[in-house]
Amino acid sequence: MTARIFLFFMVLQIALLPLQAAAARLPDTQETLHYQVSLGPWSDVARVHLVLKELEPGHYLAEFSGAAQGMWRLLSRWLPERYTTEMVYRDGRLMPLVYREEFMDQGQHWVKEYHFDYERRRLTLQRQIDGGAWVKKWEVPLTAPVYDLLSLTYNVRIGALGPLRGGSNLRVLVLSSKTQELIFRIGEKTPQGQNVMLNYRPPDSDIEDQYFIDLNPQRVPILAWTRVTIFGRLAGRLLNPGEIKKEWLPAPSTSSPVLGVHQ
Repeated sequence: MTARIFLFFMVLQIALLPLQAAAARLPDTQETLHYQVSLGPWSDVARVHLVLKELEPGHYLAEFSGAAQGMWRLLSRWLPERYTTEMVYRDGRLMPLVYREEFMDQGQHWVKEYHFDYERRRLTLQRQIDGGAWVKKWEVPLTAPVYDLLSLTYNVRIGALGPLRGGSNLRVLVLSSKTQELIFRIGEKTPQGQNVMLNYRPPDSDIEDQYFIDLNPQRVPILAWTRVTIFGRLAGRLLNPGEIKKEWLPAPSTSSPVLGVHQ
C-alpha cells in the first residue's frame, strides 16, 4: 500500500551513492514538503515527506519517506518505507545517478539500487536482503532518458520536459520492473494551476488504475487521489504549501532538447 502511495504522489510531477565524497560538506536542505494521506472515511492514515538536499552545487539528493499514523501502524503493509535518488544537473536536466528503494517484505529488509551509467549507456539493478550480499538482477541498455519518479518530479519542476500544454499527452520512460512508458494527460492551465490524469497498469497486471493530480502554478502537487478496492478514495494533500521553494531551481538551458514526448 505504501508503494502505491509513493506512485500516487509522484506520478504527476512530471539510491543513493555512498556519500564519502560529500563528507566534508554537510548537505543543505533546500525544501521539505509534508503530505497527509486519507483513505475512505479515515482522514489521517499516514504522513509522507518529500525532501530535497543539495550535496554540492548542481548535485542533489531527493528523499521520499512515509509512515502510518495511529492504528494503521499495526498493519505490516504500512511499515515505513524510504526512496531516494541522487542526481546531477547537466545538459539542462537533472540526471539520476542512483535510485534506491528500502522497504520491508514478509519480515525482511529489502534494498534495491538502480545505477545509471551514462558513459557505458547501461542501467543496472542490484538488490540486498537483510544486509546480505548484493545480487545483480539485470542490466539493460540506457539509450533514452529514463527517470525514477523522484527525478521525474524535479525535472517537471524545472521545465526540463517542456511546457505542460493543456489537451496534450506527455510520454515519459520511468523505472518499473525495468522501464515503462507512462502517459500523462494534461489539463488546461488556470490561475490555480493544472489537472493531470494518468492511467497506469503495473507490469504483469491486467488492472489499470487512474490517478488524478492537482498542480499549483509551480507544478507542485497540492492534491492527488485515486480509488482503491474496498476502502474507496485514497487521497493526499499538501500540508505546507507556504514552504515551497523556488531558489534551488536551476534554470534549464534554452538550447536543451525537450526530454519528454508531447502529443
